Amino acid sequence: MMNVRKVLKGLMASAVLVGIASCGGGGGEGDGSSGGVLAPPPTGLQPTLASIQDNVFTVACATSGCHAGVSANFGLRLDPGFSYGTLINVPSPRDANLIRVVPGNPDASFLIQKLNGSQTLGERMPDGGPYLTTETVAVIRQWIADGALP
Repeated sequence: MMNVRKVLKGLMASAVLVGIASCGGGGGEGDGSSGGVLAPPPTGLQPTLASIQDNVFTVACATSGCHAGVSANFGLRLDPGFSYGTLINVPSPRDANLIRVVPGNPDASFLIQKLNGSQTLGERMPDGGPYLTTETVAVIRQWIADGALP
């Protein structure tokens, strides 16, 4: 039983790493669409920026070639200490009508559209998957609905 758990845990980690590695191709707000599987929801995820940062942004978004560092795609830095300032009330550089996060309004937030695949511009995120589960996106929606506090 212990070996089965280790194998399953290794397979889940590999799936997450494959999805993260595929991020570099799309840039976050590109053209086209990509397929992918769902990433397992993080345990203990709470609707706070700190929890979302630790369990989602840092793990699935703030990776080399994606949304980390000074060369982050489309200026969207999701690495610790930068995500709030590049998300809240910031328009997409490709369409100023698309605001990345509108505090109190998850349905108007481009971030939610990109995470659930309902966006009208670019691909679903994370680019190529594994995509976030409905439960994970719901926690991010709740954080935004609660005012997207820092």
